[in-house]
Amino acid sequence: MSVNYDIPTINDRLDDVVSHIDAGPGVGKMRLLSQSAGTVSLISLQKPSGTVGGGILTFSGLPLGATTLLSTNIVAADIEDSTGVVVVSGLTVGQSTSYDIFMGTTLVDVGQTVTLTSATITGV
Repeated sequence: MSVNYDIPTINDRLDDVVSHIDAGPGVGKMRLLSQSAGTVSLISLQKPSGTVGGGILTFSGLPLGATTLLSTNIVAADIEDSTGVVVVSGLTVGQSTSYDIFMGTTLVDVGQTVTLTSATITGV
């Protein structure tokens, strides 16, 4: 049986996620990963990293971009605080909206710019 939370409780949980991403002296980051968990790109987030309302965390300051470090296929992502502590893990990356992170192309070359144009986390 699944558990259901009301919107104020979901918002509180997502506010905690923002607080953890924003912990530390710098900004949080989204780390894009290859199949072998190698870092493909590290996108710096804003501080505050996002706002919460209606059970949805919406990331701030988009679009945000970074240069790729590897020629490979991006398959996953993590979100971490400024000290490298992973706050959100296991995000999937692919070429359809069935993935957590949608990218028009996941196959990248070294030095290519990747851009985060829209990013939300829906609380449950």
